[in-house]
Amino acid sequence: MKFKKVEISEIPAFDLFRSRLETLRPARTLVKAGKEFDVNLYRIYVQKPDAIRRPIDIGENLLRDIEQNPRGSESSYTKELRLKLDGLIEVAIPARDQL
Repeated sequence: MKFKKVEISEIPAFDLFRSRLETLRPARTLVKAGKEFDVNLYRIYVQKPDAIRRPIDIGENLLRDIEQNPRGSESSYTKELRLKLDGLIEVAIPARDQL
């Protein structure tokens, strides 16, 4: 796989990811992001102070859906996209690891 660092500010969908991360795992922060070109996904690294970085993989299609979502923040589709992000965060950082 070819990992290329991307600036977090370059991907508007990362704003929603950051918001969900702050809600679900407030001790964690987004520290680095990159794209795996061979498999069309983004890898985001999050960590809490003095802890190891945890990777979270997000498919390019999900990020595109978030960016191109024309519906309001309370639509069923928007809620479904948030739930998908929440699931990725929950799997990568189980609640018991939050402490």
